[in-house]
Amino acid sequence: MPPRSSVLAAACAALLASAAALAAPAVPVLAPDRLQPGQKAIVRTVFRGDSIEEVPAEIVGVLKGGRAEGDMILARATSERLEKIGVAQGMSGSPVYVDGKLIGALSSGWSFAREPLFGITPIGEMLPVLELASSARAAGSAGPSGVELAGPDGARFRELRWDDGPDDQAAVPPGRVRAPAREDGPGVPGPIPLMLPLACSGLSPAALEPVRRWLAPLGLAVVPGGRAAGGGPPPDALRPGAAVAVDVMRGDVEMAAIGTLTYRAGDRVLLFGHPFFQSGEVRLPLSTAEIATVVSNQASSFKLGVRGREAGVVTQDRRTAVAGTIGGVARMLPVRVTVAGAGRQRQDFRFETVEDRALAPSLVGVATLNSVLESGGSGGNQTLRWTLALHRPGAAPLVLTDLVAGDSPPAEVVGGIAAPLRFLFNNPFARLPLDSVAVAVEVRAGRELWTLRSARLLDAAVRPGGQVRVECELERWRGGRETRRFTVAVPEEAPDGRYVLWLGGGAELSRYEAGKLPARYRPTSLDDAWRRLASSRPADALYAALFARAPEVTSDGRDYPELPVSALALLSSGQAAGDLARRGDTARLEETRQPLDGLTRGELLLSITVDSRAP
Repeated sequence: MPPRSSVLAAACAALLASAAALAAPAVPVLAPDRLQPGQKAIVRTVFRGDSIEEVPAEIVGVLKGGRAEGDMILARATSERLEKIGVAQGMSGSPVYVDGKLIGALSSGWSFAREPLFGITPIGEMLPVLELASSARAAGSAGPSGVELAGPDGARFRELRWDDGPDDQAAVPPGRVRAPAREDGPGVPGPIPLMLPLACSGLSPAALEPVRRWLAPLGLAVVPGGRAAGGGPPPDALRPGAAVAVDVMRGDVEMAAIGTLTYRAGDRVLLFGHPFFQSGEVRLPLSTAEIATVVSNQASSFKLGVRGREAGVVTQDRRTAVAGTIGGVARMLPVRVTVAGAGRQRQDFRFETVEDRALAPSLVGVATLNSVLESGGSGGNQTLRWTLALHRPGAAPLVLTDLVAGDSPPAEVVGGIAAPLRFLFNNPFARLPLDSVAVAVEVRAGRELWTLRSARLLDAAVRPGGQVRVECELERWRGGRETRRFTVAVPEEAPDGRYVLWLGGGAELSRYEAGKLPARYRPTSLDDAWRRLASSRPADALYAALFARAPEVTSDGRDYPELPVSALALLSSGQAAGDLARRGDTARLEETRQPLDGLTRGELLLSITVDSRAP
């Protein structure tokens, strides 16, 4: 028998050989520094069906970049077809060869270009992403862990916010990167990643324009879509140059981003030549695709395609490529939307969306908007009440409800539903895993809107432990005025002095309170945000709140109003600084609400005297 050392050496050699085989490219490759201007090249892509065609091109040159942006190979298509239609959206990832060797993936271009000039991401910068794909976890939900793309609007919901940044929503908070819009125009000097056609089916015609507007900043161009006849190509058809789809929504509305497969080694694949969202490790559904045609457009031509069969999972979304594996199934987030009211029969709609912090909030909004439009609830003179229920493991369901009664209620409902989702997905503490999302919309005819016009106290002073009586005058939209009376309790321990009685709608009360007690609107954890969102005030009531000038501390997510000085000093000391302990100079002593049958707006402040000698 051979000595043990020889056996060990042979085993190590076999392992090294196996690792080398995995790292070695499946086809010969050519580095950018080996290219010369004028060299002939071939681009492989699909223009119709699933047949891969070859398009001639020539190398223009190489733009050398730094470590962050990498190199860019420039080429010009020389085929009559591309000279006519230009480089089309959906060609992202089309492999490019010189002398039979792969040099990279077609990935960028110019709008309004007079010649079919395009950029190529070098294959040498894409292959490392393939190795990352092999180490990705085999199970779990989607949800990027890389660059935050939602921007400043994900840092706050109503008055709740994750940081103390400026109120200017155009400002980008530190540590965040704004989503790169991939729409260019005349005068843009450099190539930008081609937008991905987002093939959509089941969308109401009235939803197309707002959906296009919402998704364009994420590099997605909304185009008509559907499902391939007969199910589409099988997974084995995925080879370099084949059309491929990344599914983002399924069900009563289907959406899939169409691109091209660049490289395949066994069951591992590379796509696009640019990022989807540059989200790092992800879990997104990968499908085959067919191309119906290429639409020639003066600004930027695009492929019209349809998704085929589910083929695998996208596991990496990096700067130079999207990578994944053939086989396996990516979990999607179940979404249910129910629309009822206004004399119509209740209708249920079901969807699945990718669980992605950049996309999921917008997609749930799209599902809601489309469901309302399909149910006939698109009129402006309507009132819509919505309820959003979020379910996540190990926590009680979060149920939010509110109503809208503006000029465009469906669009306002979408904003109201997407905003808390975006806020939670962009929390800085933990990834948000959701089991399901449920939305219920009740449609009522007419604009149910109340405005607070005036208020007066019925008592000059009140004793501690007594009741403040107040009379309010409210005006209904396109209606008359009504007088409402209600009382507010004064705590027995309230000392003699002057207090503020605030009156108005729920949104206005939250804004006023956030200015006086900001710590209540700075969650210190995902669980804290979940709890504070659950106590959000809906706008269907007239609120009254009694405030006093008194110290309050919010520590580790808990509010401590009117504490003794010794306790305040301990909770707000340097040992519990920053987000864990914040001190305010106002305390909310009492709050009451009187329900109304519509949206309530307006606010008033009254001064109240608490006097132990009052009758």
